[in-house]
Amino acid sequence: MENEVDKLLKELSDIDGVRKVAVINNVEKKIARGINMDESSTVLVRTLSDVVRSNMKYSRLTARKNEIEDVLITYFDEIHLLKPLSRTAKYFIYISISRGANIALTRIKLNERLTMYLK
Repeated sequence: MENEVDKLLKELSDIDGVRKVAVINNVEKKIARGINMDESSTVLVRTLSDVVRSNMKYSRLTARKNEIEDVLITYFDEIHLLKPLSRTAKYFIYISISRGANIALTRIKLNERLTMYLK
């Protein structure tokens, strides 16, 4: 399993414009596996976990039929893409993308890779 996760992260990190990529344990608010994640990422991961949890809670409270596909957070110089891996979002994929990258292509490639690995 770990080899598959590492391979997935490597493939995602090879997408043009991707700066950082990780699988985040949303229960523990910790990096399960990551590429280019550093010590300063700890605070970021806790905050992003709260964002995913808030979105999941909103979906439950409003009885929305649709699951959250992903969450985009846009800054001046980068974009954060958060992709829950299940309805409970125990884990999610985090990708940091440079602002000039093609976000649509990144999302397409992410979904293709997840389809391959999460059969």
